[in-house]
Amino acid sequence: MTLDELVAQLREAMSANAGADLQKNLRATLAAGLAKLDVVTRQEFDIQREMLDALRAQIDALSAQVDALEAKKKG
Repeated sequence: MTLDELVAQLREAMSANAGADLQKNLRATLAAGLAKLDVVTRQEFDIQREMLDALRAQIDALSAQVDALEAKKKG
């Protein structure tokens, strides 16, 4: 689903309903549209960021160990 399609669905929901139903239908339409898009929640993003930061630290530590072993082997 493209953003244009999502906007079209929102317009359709707005023209078909009024009042309290409007908010309910907008929320449902947005949820359905966003579910079809390739997006993640902020919480999911933050979890992935933390995992990547931890992996980066491990890679840096391992790189330093490899450099130290190579220097020891040469020296």
